[in-house]
Amino acid sequence: MKRVLAGVLGALLSCTAFAAEADLWIDPVDVAKVVPSPPAQGSRIEQEEIVEIHRAQSAALPPAKALAQHDNDIENPTIFSDVIGWDLPKLPKTKFLMSKIMEVDRAESDRVKAVFHRPRPWMADPRIQTCAPHRDGPQLNSYPSGHAMLGYELGVVLASLIPEKAPAIMARAGLYGENRILCGFHFRSDVTAGRQYGTALAQAMLKHPRFHAAFLDARSELIAAGLTR
Repeated sequence: MKRVLAGVLGALLSCTAFAAEADLWIDPVDVAKVVPSPPAQGSRIEQEEIVEIHRAQSAALPPAKALAQHDNDIENPTIFSDVIGWDLPKLPKTKFLMSKIMEVDRAESDRVKAVFHRPRPWMADPRIQTCAPHRDGPQLNSYPSGHAMLGYELGVVLASLIPEKAPAIMARAGLYGENRILCGFHFRSDVTAGRQYGTALAQAMLKHPRFHAAFLDARSELIAAGLTR
């Protein structure tokens, strides 16, 4: 038990130190206060989550499977392009703001996963198929879902930038997370934790003075481009 607590503490301290070193535009977020521990291996909840993955994969039609595979391969703001209708390279201030979100996400994702060390679904049930190849051997990085984290980090900020499109933006963020279940890469609780932690990170970024200043610049740019009011 002492070793587990020491490992958790070390991972959290490492995350905070990395954030300071990289000059991330966010104040530290205590993951332990945002998400619970994942379901225990072999527990009833985990078994129910395995059944959900099999059910989702059996029921999905080809277009849904194709979108899930597309979402697996894309981890950047372009996942919202169809919703927003933007040409991000022509919006340098907005593109810069999105890059700051990506910096936070890259710093947080692996470090938070290292706190929990949850095995991926196919380790719990070898019958689970994934929508893309995965590395062989143990992968203890299932919790929380990194894709879901990123979807909500981007989604919450974009919904604040373009409030009239907020429902559609958040619906896309939700589908982006749900597709991790259909792809066989994550359990339901992984996706839920990704939504919770990604939302907390986005809210923390929005409160950071430097991020907020860049946010206002991006919003002015989007207004000038006719993408919001």
